[in-house]
Amino acid sequence: MPKLGMEAIRRRQVIDAVVRILETQGWKDLTIREVSEVAGVSAGILTHYFGNKRSMTIDSIAEAHVRYEKALQEIDRRRLAPAERLLAMIDFLAAPATPPVPGASFWLAIAGRMPFDKVIQAEMQKLHLRFLEFVADIVAQGAAQGAFRPTAPAQDIAERFVALASGLDLGGVRDPAGLPRARRRALLLDQMKRDLQADFADDAPTPALEVARKRVR
Repeated sequence: MPKLGMEAIRRRQVIDAVVRILETQGWKDLTIREVSEVAGVSAGILTHYFGNKRSMTIDSIAEAHVRYEKALQEIDRRRLAPAERLLAMIDFLAAPATPPVPGASFWLAIAGRMPFDKVIQAEMQKLHLRFLEFVADIVAQGAAQGAFRPTAPAQDIAERFVALASGLDLGGVRDPAGLPRARRRALLLDQMKRDLQADFADDAPTPALEVARKRVR
């Protein structure tokens, strides 16, 4: 019988294990046995808290969404100027993933299931819309303050940017040497420079990136 007060800890261990397995090994190794071993808990504990593998997986995807959202919120919490906020977001996207925020391999593994699972599709849609909202808000704020001169509506610019970011995630997994961090960052930044007709002090990643990552937990 699980000890009282251990539920949050055990659930966190299991969710961390699911995220790690999907990010590094993929769906084929996402079994109750493998999750149990990686999490360091018994299969009985796992099923006690989650019921079955599907419930465990859906909860883990939802938690990954929350972690990603917290990283975006932390950039907002810094109350940066629009250009700095944009750079912080680009640095966040281009840099290698830092736990507990899952990396590109995790999201690509999840994306591969979207056509066949409406629940996963809905969860990914929520994250996509939040990302669009975050980018569009930066564009609108910068335009209102005169820092940006957008060439299109904020929503259209956000759509293009998110599409590019998603494509670079795929490319970075397919060919890490061909799309290192600096290259991905430069491509994202060049896209925004063109769409916003703005220049950025972009010699180095903004300190807000590390702050955002450290405070997600």
